[in-house]
Amino acid sequence: MKHRILITTLTSVMLIGGISTASTVISNTQTVQAATPSFHSSYWTKNRRVYVTKKITFKRYDALKGRIVRGRRTFKVGQRITVRNAGEFDGWVLAGTRSGSRYWWVSTSASTKWLSLRKPVNTHSYIRGNTYQDKHGVKVAIGNATNVKTSDGQNFVVVTATVTNNGAHSITPSDWLTSKLVFLSANPKKEKIKTSDIFSEPIDDMPSNNQWSDLIKTGNKKLSQDDSAKIAVVLQSEDTSRVVDSLYIMTSDFSSKKSLLFIQVLKR
Repeated sequence: MKHRILITTLTSVMLIGGISTASTVISNTQTVQAATPSFHSSYWTKNRRVYVTKKITFKRYDALKGRIVRGRRTFKVGQRITVRNAGEFDGWVLAGTRSGSRYWWVSTSASTKWLSLRKPVNTHSYIRGNTYQDKHGVKVAIGNATNVKTSDGQNFVVVTATVTNNGAHSITPSDWLTSKLVFLSANPKKEKIKTSDIFSEPIDDMPSNNQWSDLIKTGNKKLSQDDSAKIAVVLQSEDTSRVVDSLYIMTSDFSSKKSLLFIQVLKR
C-alpha cells in the first residue's frame, strides 16, 4: 500500500471517529512497567518486540477500499507482539504488513502507555512470615524491634527491615513502610483496639550516635527500582512512659485481622 494512500485514508478515519504468620490475603494483580522511549522517538521506526501492559485493539485497514473494515485483533495484558511507529500517521502497525499489501492491522493510539519493553511482573499484595509485599511489587522483610529509652525517660521502638523496590518508581523506604503498615502493641485479635491509638507517626528524635543512625538515614533516602536497602524506623508510642513487650503489624490498606505479623520486642 502506498504511503500517500494511507495518509489520506487514515487521516479521514481519525477525524471522523478518533481512533504473625499469615497466608496470601490479597489477589489484586497489576503489572510493573519499565520506562520506554517516547512514541515519537526514532527507536520505533523499526519493528520492536513489546509486552502489552494495557489491553489494546488493532483494526483492519483495507487499502483497496481505503477504509477501516470489519476485523479486530485485541491483545491482552502480558501478551508479546511486534509493532512499529506507522510513520504514515500517528499510530502503530503490527509487524508482518508488507509494502503493497491490501490489509494492514493498525492502531491510532499515539502513545506508549499500553506497552513495556521488559516483561511485566505480575504482583499481588500479601503478608507471609515476616514479609509484606504491596500490589506494586515493593517488598519489606521485617527484622527485629528494640525498645530504646532516651535520657529524658521516653521510650521508643526501633524496627529494622530490608526493603526491596521491585516497583516502577523510586520510593523513600521509611515513608513507604510506615504508610503501608500499622504498628500495634496489643493483639487486635484478642483486644478491641483502634490501630490509631497505639503508635503515632515515626519520628527522628533519637539519641545521637546510636547503633541505628546509619540505617535510619538510609531509610530516608530514595530507593531506585530494582534496588534493596536495610533500614531502621523509629516509632513513638502515644504513651512514651510505657515499655512495649510485643509488636503486632498489620497492613493499612485493608482491615482483615488474619493479616498480621508478630514480633517479640527486645527489651533494653
